[in-house]
Amino acid sequence: MSPRRSLPRTFAPLTLVAALLVPGPQAAAASLSDAEFFGKWSNGAWVTAPRVAYDEGLDEVRRAVKDGDYGLAKQKLLDHFRERPAMSAGRFSHSAWPGVLELTPDHIWTLDTGEVYLTTLTVGPQETTVKADVTTSVKEGRTGFFLMSRYKDPVIARFGTSEKSSGTPTLRLTLADGSERTLRPSHDTYIWAGHPGTAYGDKYLMQVSDQGRGPFSAETRKAYLQFDLAGLPEVKKAELSLTGSADAKKDVMLYGNGDTFTEASRTWSNTVQYTYSWQGDPGGFDWKQPAGADKEYLVQLPRFYFAGPLAEAYRQTGDKKHAGTLIDLMTDFVKDADTYVADGAGAYPNSLSVARRVQNWIAAYEILRTSPSLTPEANTEILKALNRSAAHLETSEQGAHNWRQTQKAALLHTAVYFPEFSRAPQWKANAVTSLERLLDESTYADGGYWEATDGYARAYASQYVDLALFMSEHGLAFSEAARARLRKLGRFLMDQTYPNGYGPVYGDSEPRDVRSTLRRLGELVDDEELIHVGTSGASGKKPAHTSALYPDTRVAVARSGWSPEDSYLRINADRGNHSHTDELAITAYAYGRPLLPDMGTFTYASDPRATWLRKSTESHNTIEIDDQAQVSTAAGAITSLISNSSFSLVGAHTEASKGALHERSVLSLSSGLWLVSDRLKPSDNASHRYEQNWHFTPDANLSLGSGQKAATTAFGDGANITVVPADPGRVSASLRDGYYAPAMYRVENAKYASYVKTTAGRTTFDTLLLPSKGAADRTVAVERIPVGSTPAHQATALGLKLGERGEAVYYKSWTTRASRSFGAYTFDGKLLYAETGAAGQSIMLVDGTSVKRDGAALVTSPTPVKDLAVAIGKDGTVRIDGAGLKASTDPARAIAITTADAAKVVLNGTQVPFHRAGSLIYAAAAR
Repeated sequence: MSPRRSLPRTFAPLTLVAALLVPGPQAAAASLSDAEFFGKWSNGAWVTAPRVAYDEGLDEVRRAVKDGDYGLAKQKLLDHFRERPAMSAGRFSHSAWPGVLELTPDHIWTLDTGEVYLTTLTVGPQETTVKADVTTSVKEGRTGFFLMSRYKDPVIARFGTSEKSSGTPTLRLTLADGSERTLRPSHDTYIWAGHPGTAYGDKYLMQVSDQGRGPFSAETRKAYLQFDLAGLPEVKKAELSLTGSADAKKDVMLYGNGDTFTEASRTWSNTVQYTYSWQGDPGGFDWKQPAGADKEYLVQLPRFYFAGPLAEAYRQTGDKKHAGTLIDLMTDFVKDADTYVADGAGAYPNSLSVARRVQNWIAAYEILRTSPSLTPEANTEILKALNRSAAHLETSEQGAHNWRQTQKAALLHTAVYFPEFSRAPQWKANAVTSLERLLDESTYADGGYWEATDGYARAYASQYVDLALFMSEHGLAFSEAARARLRKLGRFLMDQTYPNGYGPVYGDSEPRDVRSTLRRLGELVDDEELIHVGTSGASGKKPAHTSALYPDTRVAVARSGWSPEDSYLRINADRGNHSHTDELAITAYAYGRPLLPDMGTFTYASDPRATWLRKSTESHNTIEIDDQAQVSTAAGAITSLISNSSFSLVGAHTEASKGALHERSVLSLSSGLWLVSDRLKPSDNASHRYEQNWHFTPDANLSLGSGQKAATTAFGDGANITVVPADPGRVSASLRDGYYAPAMYRVENAKYASYVKTTAGRTTFDTLLLPSKGAADRTVAVERIPVGSTPAHQATALGLKLGERGEAVYYKSWTTRASRSFGAYTFDGKLLYAETGAAGQSIMLVDGTSVKRDGAALVTSPTPVKDLAVAIGKDGTVRIDGAGLKASTDPARAIAITTADAAKVVLNGTQVPFHRAGSLIYAAAAR
């Protein structure tokens, strides 16, 4: 536990990694001796085989080893690497880690973006107001702040709180409209390690202190502030003012914080902490997870996510302190942690961490190898650790597929970068073979990625692109079969992606732009459609399809097109690692905005908000049964996708809840409208509680109508959505308090709409989801239409009042085809949607032959039509869309459509001839 320099932070593109347990006490295992690494020569032979390939220009090293002079061998080995030509060393996992250059040398460590270091403030005996420009932090969504002692000393700093009559903290904002606002904290408090269960939210002063050995002591106190910016325009500038004093000069670190809290209940015990300090501790940092820290602590720090910023700072400035800091950290890790026995010597704390550390070390070594700060001894210790890590990665494949992919990627990089290692050829062959096999094992037959999270899928695909390009530089290549599998994975990513190019955040993920990954994939496998989506249409070829079904992955996406203004709806019954308890959940997007989002992840820590987001069904856009979370590995399926250019119909079911089978049907209109029908089939005759939830971002300004009980958003600009239940009198509706995590380590309060019914026997929910380009129309209404004596769980019909759009009727049969009447309509198929409005008339049907209104035929087909959409425009254009339809004017075979003013007919995008017979036209027939 050497008193070396210290660490910082940033989040790797591949790692939103699962929580890891803190290893218990470790037994020590000796590191490689000089003889084990360089070999031992005696009596004309190697009595200990070297791990160094001396035929790689290392003759002087070999002579020194044969002479038994390991000190000289180390010097000659360093000389070799200093003189070696530059070589591709891969990329760092992180290019930035706020605070790394200032705080790392003093062993002050922070997780990724949980608390982002901004500056250090100074107060003294006389009460002083200190100010800090916090614009960047606020613009990035961190509207809270965190204060911590810069040095371990007995001095206590005290800052005024909102309870104080003077010296109150303020956040002065300059807004986009030019106005200024000054806010007081909505919450401010401090936490005290010596009193872990005590809340100090009602105090006039916040205290900041840190002293003693280790990451904290009983005297450690940290302060937190939070400001409410809800409803304000875009912030152009933000300045934080704090008024405080200390018994002597005191330096206090200021961090931006994205975690919400309540001052009345925040204590040391219930606060997930991201920043710890070993400043001045002669024992240094032992690379283990501190008590109370987020579980990512043991994930991020041993992987050296901070190596990139330090190494690049040295490259750019030539300042030896940056190189010295990083070299000290690497050798300190070798001394303190690389000999811990976790899952094998040199494998601390697990194989994925080994792989990530190796990748960062290799990239750093390419920069550090010429630094005067790198001594022969330090160089040898680093190379020994890398060699032993590669030996571990050759024989060990642990964890999920993305873990193993990263392990073999690190092995490949080591083999290519260090031909001086004797087993480099074997490592190279092992890595390429394993990576091809893993690509096949990690994807379903339909091309979907087996882990139910878009962040991991994107990162997994992106790393394969990096690998393919790296291999190409060094005369290696994946097989055609592997390339074909990678192309299918790319298509899966493309279909999951929102129309604006971002991922939909399902599973353990956060919003990320997927386009660069799609573009690079498309260029790698020569796929013009991937390139088109990856460049937002700037190049490539627009995909020939819109909606997509992945039956093996158990996911379907219904979209109207590929431009940012198009609509998108995703439904899943997926399972696998990182899946949330969100079976049959919907995420929806329209007119440039996610309107029904996934609510994110926040953290892997044991925080009740994170638990709610990741492990509750209530936090997703689906139905929770009997207040119990689903079992996401239960049986389920996306049973069907019927799609044409006018609409898509998705059918799905899940057995993820013990109480009842949940079936969900979604009609998605390309014109921008969704109808969701849910059917619950309980396994007994008991009464069950069903809660259908719809979630929105915190800035949605959600409201709930009293009559129709419609939930309506009111964003400051752009798109909105109205959620309208079909049976307002049969459900209790409320707006409830939930959470939204816009990124890892950030969480906000958010309202969601809850519709609850408690009943025995089969029951249904039918819901209209109506997006709008601007303000939502609050006159929208849904009325249930009786279907004779048929109960709603067998067939449902709705009358829709759609405001300026017009009126419509919707019908769905949950059973086999049968002719049924509802309102003015009679229909014999499985689904009907008929709309009349300013744009004209439209009829959409699935698996039917006849649609009548007031006894008069509107559409009649000699044979059942799988899917048909008819739109009759005011200009006399009749558009007909449907799978398997062919042009035909034969009345004996063609579909009869009633329209008096047809001027032309367009079938599946192509104008075709038509035959008129009175008020009927014939232009298309079912095959």
